[in-house]
Amino acid sequence: MQINFTKKEYRILLDLIHIADWVLHAHSTDDRADTKDYRNLMQKLMSYAKEMGFEALVDFDKERGEYVTSGEFAGESVAEDYIEEFEDNTFWSQLIGRLSDRDAMRQTGVNHLSEIEMSERFKAIGEAEEKWITEIDNYGLSRIRIDDDESKP
Repeated sequence: MQINFTKKEYRILLDLIHIADWVLHAHSTDDRADTKDYRNLMQKLMSYAKEMGFEALVDFDKERGEYVTSGEFAGESVAEDYIEEFEDNTFWSQLIGRLSDRDAMRQTGVNHLSEIEMSERFKAIGEAEEKWITEIDNYGLSRIRIDDDESKP
């Protein structure tokens, strides 16, 4: 099988590769054996940058023996904007979700939400989510505090 890309498509592909690499490896400190096939395909695709006229966007790191996006890529790519948007949305969603679960457990007096019926669980979580969504929409993090009383769970 042979796949042909236009220059425009290849440029978009570089953004997709960067986003995928970020999702797979941004929080990893070690090489991940489970993503080796993905990394190999990314390397193969990036190896065509010069041939496609995008040599300024991809560098070969001799020390690591692999292709990496260049500083110029970071300066002109929309991929960073998409990553930032994704991470920002994920942060707020996770924060609201975890605080809502915590408050729902406190409200219902259980240690885990699976201990209560689904309808009661959804009601408690829904009420807590409404509260937290309103709080975050109105104040962001400005009113979030750490309770220094270590005796409270």
